[in-house]
Amino acid sequence: MGTFDYARTRATAERLIAKFGQTGAIRRTTTSGPPYDPVTTITDHACELAVMEYTDDKIDGTLIMRGDKLVYLSTAGLSIEPSTADMVVIGGEEHAIINVKPLSPAGLVVFWEIQSRR
Repeated sequence: MGTFDYARTRATAERLIAKFGQTGAIRRTTTSGPPYDPVTTITDHACELAVMEYTDDKIDGTLIMRGDKLVYLSTAGLSIEPSTADMVVIGGEEHAIINVKPLSPAGLVVFWEIQSRR
């Protein structure tokens, strides 16, 4: 039996998110310089993402709140790994990243799953 081609699965995920998703950004804020005079830099990293609502059975009012968004983030052209310190820009509006998980069978990230909140 042959091995599964995860690179092909990744390409399929990238294609589907590009086709059915939208353009957005991962907004990262970095601070540099001395502590008494820090310089804050905000950088937007363009990305393709598919945004969905959580189904009622997933909303528990504690971990997942009504209004949270489930975001599938494509790896295509993304030069950073998203983190909970970043923001995701959806339709021009900033959303906090509450949780981020890579779908990475065999160590290759196919796409990122993000829980976002306004």
